[in-house]
Amino acid sequence: MKVDWTTFKAFITDRSLSAQYVELPSHYWVKAFDGSFALECKIDKTPSDTTDLDDWNDNYKASGNKSLIQSQMAFASKVLPDGKKLYKRMVGMSQALSTGSNNVIHTVTFGHVKMVGVEIIGSELGDYCDFMVLDDTSGTYSTIPNYQLNQFGWSVQVSPDFHSEKSNYDADLYVGMQIKLVYNSASAKTVGFNFDLNEVKV
Repeated sequence: MKVDWTTFKAFITDRSLSAQYVELPSHYWVKAFDGSFALECKIDKTPSDTTDLDDWNDNYKASGNKSLIQSQMAFASKVLPDGKKLYKRMVGMSQALSTGSNNVIHTVTFGHVKMVGVEIIGSELGDYCDFMVLDDTSGTYSTIPNYQLNQFGWSVQVSPDFHSEKSNYDADLYVGMQIKLVYNSASAKTVGFNFDLNEVKV
């Protein structure tokens, strides 16, 4: 898709992308890729108004043409506006459950993560659970040990065998915080849990 420089610049800035360009005698031909989606822009070398050309030369050209393969191999799924990166972290656990109510707790071990989902393996028809986030055992974030900071699921009916709970909006969690599931099991069994996290790192 061909766009003007202002639209193109916003696209690469918001996504922390490297502009890929070819320099021709009369203009720069610039492209950017975000997965299968791409934008392109033509920047004339001799325009009547040099604002876009000066902006390109002064602020973007030097950082252009970075290897797209190299950036993918870094295993950072996203670069945030403040320059920090997100790294995929799947953390699993299993727990033997009794019939009725069970507390399943995972303590965050990374300094800062964004949680995007939970998977439950080995569930059965009739299981349901509440999802919540608790403060750490010292009350670091609320001054009250194990205080319930948020709840994001109420009597959620768990799909038999495999349940995947995803969110369109990530939730920030910090080391020591606890992800708590109050799991109501229809029978005694062992169930697996995966927590879908992205670690925030410099």
